[in-house]
Amino acid sequence: MQVLFITQDNPKYQQAIDLRISCFFSGFNNAVNLIHDQDEKEGLHLIALDNNTVVGAGRLNFKQNKAIISQMAILKGHQGKGIGSEILIQLIEKAISEDSNEIILSARTTALKFYEKHGFKTIGAVYNSSKTGIPHQKMNLRL
Repeated sequence: MQVLFITQDNPKYQQAIDLRISCFFSGFNNAVNLIHDQDEKEGLHLIALDNNTVVGAGRLNFKQNKAIISQMAILKGHQGKGIGSEILIQLIEKAISEDSNEIILSARTTALKFYEKHGFKTIGAVYNSSKTGIPHQKMNLRL
């Protein structure tokens, strides 16, 4: 498996978009618009490749001294194999290298234990995503 940052002109970027849509927005008529939110263009995109196929993705943005992780997705059938952890670790390392003092994210409630295992703490109350209606929890990691 290979994990690397890509630009939006990389041919694998569309595979990452397709993966994120299938994991988060399948069945939504406006799925492409939901992916291409205000953070997409400025985001750093990290992918995991297995046999030249995108099996994982994550996005990192910066606002002042904070890093924001979003839209981490792992292809079904590849979950539970450490791919998400590898992506998350590399996103954390990139945030540190950019002198961020905190990472924030919004996790589906089903993923809370995964992020807690990597040191993230919950913030506030569970809320329903404005994009999908699925319960989420804001989390942070102080660096």
